[in-house]
Order: sequence, then C-alpha cells, then structure tokens
Amino acid sequence: MKGFLNQLTPEKLKKMNENNKPEIKTGQIIPAVLYGMQRASTNYTEQLIVKNFKDVKILNSSLARCLPAHRHFRLYDQKFIIPDQQYYNSFTYDDFPSFKAHVNEISEQEVRFFIVTIKDPFSWYLSYYRHAKKNGFPMNRKTFNSHFVIDYNLFYRKWLAFKKQAPAEVLIVKYEDALNDLSLFLKNIAVFFGMDSTPGHIINPKKVGMSKKFSSKKLEYYSQKKYMDMLSSRDKKIIISLIDEEILSLYDYNRDF
Repeated sequence: MKGFLNQLTPEKLKKMNENNKPEIKTGQIIPAVLYGMQRASTNYTEQLIVKNFKDVKILNSSLARCLPAHRHFRLYDQKFIIPDQQYYNSFTYDDFPSFKAHVNEISEQEVRFFIVTIKDPFSWYLSYYRHAKKNGFPMNRKTFNSHFVIDYNLFYRKWLAFKKQAPAEVLIVKYEDALNDLSLFLKNIAVFFGMDSTPGHIINPKKVGMSKKFSSKKLEYYSQKKYMDMLSSRDKKIIISLIDEEILSLYDYNRDF
C-alpha cells in the first residue's frame, strides 16, 4: 500500500519479517486471522479452530469486505478482476510485512498467525457459481465464467508468495484434508500454533452458518470427487489452464480427467 509503505523504514520491515514464533503459554489468548475465497470452507475452518482451540481468537469475522482484515479480502494487485463492488479496494502490498502491519493497524492489535483455507478448484467453481448467482455477481449463465477462476488463482498465488516470505506466520490448509483426516488436520494446526498437543476430544461441527447440514452424501460427493462429473471436459481444461501449476502441484489437485 503506497502511502502506508512510505512510513516503513528498512529497520521496521526487517523487524516485522522476523519469522521466529513467539512462545505460546497455556491460557494465553492467541490472536489469529482467517482468509479464503468464498465457498472455500472459511466458516467451517473457523468453527473447527475456535471449538477445538479455546485459546485462539479469530479477529476478522465481521469487518468491511473492502478492508485487509476481512476474510475474503482481495489482496492481489489486479483489482479489475474483483467480482463484487463490496470487495473493491485500492490497497496493494509489496510483501507480507507491509500487509501484516496494515492488518495489525485495522485490528488494533498484533496478529500472530494467518490461516488461509483452500479448496479443490473444480468443486470450488461449482459452489462459487451458485454463490455468485445467488448474490448477483457479474456472470454469464450460459458459458463458463473464467473470471471466477482467475480471481481464485490471483488470490491464492498472492497468499502462496506470502507463505514463502513468512512460513512461521502463514499456514494454508486444505478443506479436503479436514474431511479425510480431521485429527491430523487439527494436529498440523496445533503444531503451527506452537502448541504441545491437539485437543483430547475433537469437536466437528456438522453445520455452520447458513449452509446445510453436512451429510454422508455430501462427504461422498467430495471424497469420491463426484463434482468432476458435473463439469464438461472443456470446463476442466479451462480451469487447469488458468491456475498456476505450483498451486495445483503443491496442493495435489487433480489434473488428470
């Protein structure tokens, strides 16, 4: 962010970019923020965290969508692709320290951890299409909406770059991992938080927000990738072509169909 960056000296940037995790003590509140595209399981992930890690406080649940502390904030530079006017913003960030400093300013406290949820782009597209249709996002109901996938790609490409800059502060978690092995999913989050152990009794919410109750049929839909049958071969090829190879490879998303 240009005006904000001008206030940062090299010494301040260096200090903010230190990746040493702070010591976490039992009973100490851990301030964290959560990010992800709409329909990428942000609500579910938030509930998993707050119900299983009582010391963690998620700070960004009800802020304006145009601000960097909102969970769906579009932090990439190509603002013209932003799908809805509620998310329009002119903030740009050269690196993670400048973004973190701005989030701290908005949150009015020091955020320790940044958690980002990601979902298989194929299942995500179908879910996001319904979300966009319901909320009146600019879209074409007769052809493939490639701008949705470009939005997805830019969003996660920026977060992947931030994760490389600050691996001790940024964690990207897969929705599918929570479905496949929730215990391991929570264990990885606990390790990221610097905790010695995972919850003894795991709480897995079956319904969050305005979504329908999670059923065995829905689990089968994801575990067996039945959503792939709902996309044409052409649609799948478009999705693959618009998403960075690094994202597909790193998170093991299917390129063979």
